Amino acid sequence: MTTVAVTGANGKTGRVVVADLLEHGHDVVALDIVAGPGDRDRMARIGTSLLGADLTDYGQAVDALQGVDAVVHLANIPAPGLFPAAHTLNTNTVMNNNVFLAAAQNKVSRVVWASSETTLGLPFDVPPR
Repeated sequence: MTTVAVTGANGKTGRVVVADLLEHGHDVVALDIVAGPGDRDRMARIGTSLLGADLTDYGQAVDALQGVDAVVHLANIPAPGLFPAAHTLNTNTVMNNNVFLAAAQNKVSRVVWASSETTLGLPFDVPPR
């Protein structure tokens, strides 16, 4: 059986991906920086446990990905404007780098990385002319 780590597992897309992987018989390591008791309960209802991990910390990323066969990387600050632009850029860049390096260090053979449609900005930030 394949063990898949899902980063950002507590997000909208993450919860759907976790449920689908479980439905298809995979073991899932659900990871998110947001992992309070209510979040853990919601993930338990889906069928797995939610582990708290700050993937901007390389050591936590390495530990979180130990023993997995694949990673679905969904964790990031999802849209501009939630934080100052420099914070979003720095956080997402470090997190992505750490996940890819930690996957390589742990000899994870497959990484799926999904990004937000808001990567280039929110639709109609500037009204069309």
